[in-house]
Amino acid sequence: MFGINKRNKVKYIIILGIMVLSCVMIPNKVVFAGDINSNEAGLIAAASGTFEYDGKTYRAGSAYINSLTAYLSGDDVDLTAEQCQSAMSQMYGSVAEGVERGYLYEVGGEQQSSDSSSPSSAYSDDEGDDASGKTDKKADEKPDSTSNNNSDTLDSDPKTSSEDLNVWDSMSNQTEAKNKLQNRPEQEDANASVKLEDGDIVVTTKDNETISLSKKEQLIPDKVIYLIDMIAVIVLAVTLICAVILLMTKCMVFIKPKSRRARPGHTRRRKIRRYTRNIMTITTAISFIVIFLMAGLYISVFNKNTIMQNMQSSGYFRYAYSEYISEKAQEFKDTNSILGEILSYDDFLFNVKQNSIKILDGETDVRIPESNVSPYITNVKKSYMKAFSIGGILFIINAIIGIIFMIFMDQKRERGVKHTAFADLIASALVVAVTIYMAFVKPYLHLYIEPDYLYLFIMECILWSVKVMTSISAFAVVLAMLLIGIYNSMRNRSDS
Repeated sequence: MFGINKRNKVKYIIILGIMVLSCVMIPNKVVFAGDINSNEAGLIAAASGTFEYDGKTYRAGSAYINSLTAYLSGDDVDLTAEQCQSAMSQMYGSVAEGVERGYLYEVGGEQQSSDSSSPSSAYSDDEGDDASGKTDKKADEKPDSTSNNNSDTLDSDPKTSSEDLNVWDSMSNQTEAKNKLQNRPEQEDANASVKLEDGDIVVTTKDNETISLSKKEQLIPDKVIYLIDMIAVIVLAVTLICAVILLMTKCMVFIKPKSRRARPGHTRRRKIRRYTRNIMTITTAISFIVIFLMAGLYISVFNKNTIMQNMQSSGYFRYAYSEYISEKAQEFKDTNSILGEILSYDDFLFNVKQNSIKILDGETDVRIPESNVSPYITNVKKSYMKAFSIGGILFIINAIIGIIFMIFMDQKRERGVKHTAFADLIASALVVAVTIYMAFVKPYLHLYIEPDYLYLFIMECILWSVKVMTSISAFAVVLAMLLIGIYNSMRNRSDS
């Protein structure tokens, strides 16, 4: 029995030794996620960098990077280091083809290669990320096998062989996102350009005037907020002056007297009522305009479900995952090891969505990719609430006071209802005009926005805003028609 156990021990030791020896001799090949190995991740990272051609610097659009990643994620694609090296050499040697086919867009000088659309800057430094170096390369440089990843809802091109991969061909699959990107104007033809640079959204006009929108600093200037508040105070002050005049001249009739005989001074009070009612109609209309616009802005811009849906449809989450994998690839390139577990796309998507929602809820100490738009939206919301907390509330108070005094300034309540309807019609006419202008003139189509996902996200937000304002316009018109109907009903009952 002892001999048998001894022979078994020897056998197990030999098997264990063979396994250890095999692990040592087999080349290190890291699978990053989604069936993308370290070689393929390096190819994606290289394609996500910048290219120089004819003295200009270019970058591949995120939608096209998604196409490449979708192809490399295929179950039947598993490239070796030699195949990826060959594909990268072919890619750097045919940058003109990428420019001609529209996969590469100009980003300016070489210094711009460090903007926040680069995969190597996925997370901000103050959020504790371990991002490392760049992946940018010149067209005539020898590429290295770094890493990156991303995913898309694309089908890989069955005609593309992994034995002879053409990077530009793998980017060519048409998608809905790419169709929408065709509406983006050329930068030199646009009225203004919007770019994500160094953690800020930079707007540049045709006159080369720049406006930097920070995710931390207040986006709406104090002078604009003060102007809104001042207008609200003036409008409310005018309404209150009219109210005081009506009260002091005993024009208000909160309870109808049983006697219909005219009191002394009736003619003078009638003039006062006519003038003050006209003034209150105007101030109430201004209040309605601001209330409708503020309601539309809040619903269209600050709705969390809509924001998350627009981020999804713009391809942002897949782009952010590409940034994340690229960082891990650079880490693997520098140290030949990966610190911590590499998240799958589903786990990464869950984390980023949850953190985005937390930021939209007002939390600040949350780790989020640098390219995420949630902090900008939260910052806009802070400015919005600052303006609404004074100006918005004053406009609401003004509208309520105006309606009450217009209705109760004489015995014929229908006159106040009619003027309230007029105020609503004035406001709805302006809101309808703005909505029609946005829906048919589409001035937003004259903006050049990069990177791709930011363009798609902003377009989705604008289209949603147009739909929201269309609904608010319809509501305002229906409300005005309803008030006119009530006025006619009250007038007929009064005449009978």
